[in-house]
Amino acid sequence: MSSIGPIKPFSVTIASAATSSSAIDLGGAYNRIMVGIPTMTSATDIFFRASDALDGTYRKIYHRSKVDSTTPTAVNFDSSVTNCFVPLDVAAQFFQIAYTSATTEASQTFKIICSPN
Repeated sequence: MSSIGPIKPFSVTIASAATSSSAIDLGGAYNRIMVGIPTMTSATDIFFRASDALDGTYRKIYHRSKVDSTTPTAVNFDSSVTNCFVPLDVAAQFFQIAYTSATTEASQTFKIICSPN
């Protein structure tokens, strides 16, 4: 069995009626990041932002489209993706989770699981 290295868990919360979490410092850039999306009932898409500094400007994370390799697309998940883990193919240290619009439900906590390998 191969090891994927030390796993580091984090969590971040988006308050009710807010559109983004506070910034989180993952303590280093990781090659593998899994985000646990809680059960949600509000119809809002979820996207991810990164920065080069904790107090820096957070920008959406993009990836190359699988259809057209020259056009990057934002990494976001439809509101129907809920109660699951999603992988992010990024190496980000400073991270934020955001919604396209504020939710009407109670605050939501997202689990973030990181591995360097």
